[in-house]
Amino acid sequence: MFIKAEIWTVGKTENGLAALLRLPSSARCVPVYLEHDDAYSILTSLSGTEEKPPRFPGLFAAYGAAVGIRPESVEILKTGSPEGFRAVIHFSGDSTRFSLEAKTPTALSLAIRCGIPIFLENTIAEEDSIGINLSETEIPFAVQLSRLKNELNKRVNEEDYEQAARLRDRIKVVEERMRSEEQ
Repeated sequence: MFIKAEIWTVGKTENGLAALLRLPSSARCVPVYLEHDDAYSILTSLSGTEEKPPRFPGLFAAYGAAVGIRPESVEILKTGSPEGFRAVIHFSGDSTRFSLEAKTPTALSLAIRCGIPIFLENTIAEEDSIGINLSETEIPFAVQLSRLKNELNKRVNEEDYEQAARLRDRIKVVEERMRSEEQ
């Protein structure tokens, strides 16, 4: 059984840099520990920044589009190894379906770049999640704006214009707060 999750943020924890995967309707996240390069790749993916030269996730997304193969989803599975998790990326094309194993941070970055869902194995959500207690006002403005803009684009693509309008208004509020604190 799998649970859909989303990348909430990347931050520094007691154990190093981690991507925090937020569980739905929960104040719990699963940390996926990262090397600096992995954190950079995920953060540039979250912000929608094009990497020059592209790293593997951007390169693979472009190659897949060129040959008609699309990533569909990422599954994060528990392992007995020190890394703790492994990732499987599922792909489809006109007449083919296949899956590839990848480093978990690479799979997360590809999921962000391609807008595909991330699923966590149930046991990860139950055994490895941590409680978070961070209000939105404590989150840096740049992170808030990045998240809100990504969500706005997603809602527009889904033609959920009511939610998109709310997000647009929220972006304006955050930008105003950001300008007032800079002065």
